[in-house]
Amino acid sequence: MLYDMCSEPVLRYVVEMERCAVSDDMCPGLGYLERLWILEKREEAWAMLDFRRSEQVSVPFKTTTMHDFTGGAFLRGTMLDYMSQRPTGYAFVSLPSLLDPQDQKSEWKGLILETPIVDVGLAVHEHDLIAILTR
Repeated sequence: MLYDMCSEPVLRYVVEMERCAVSDDMCPGLGYLERLWILEKREEAWAMLDFRRSEQVSVPFKTTTMHDFTGGAFLRGTMLDYMSQRPTGYAFVSLPSLLDPQDQKSEWKGLILETPIVDVGLAVHEHDLIAILTR
């Protein structure tokens, strides 16, 4: 009975999450066997520094020093002209995942506000939210 209980994907996943010191921030709808597989592959990649793929993304706009990586996205501050040196918009690109083996075309999306941006915060997976602080 103990063997059967320990073989349950839910329990194995919870134990592995604790062992790896990660939280469950995966997309909703994934089963526990899939989550466990993803977590095991992640740990294997970190242990071997085996990054399965890399992606080069060209940046076709004027950027600032404002940037962030979170929730599977890379965000850059954008500006209308080099004279101001202040972010006046943002652009982001969704990063590829091992979950989706198909090649995805990285496409920048964003917003130009034409007003100086002080900071940007992302909570993509948690709240589907991008917050922008302006002056």
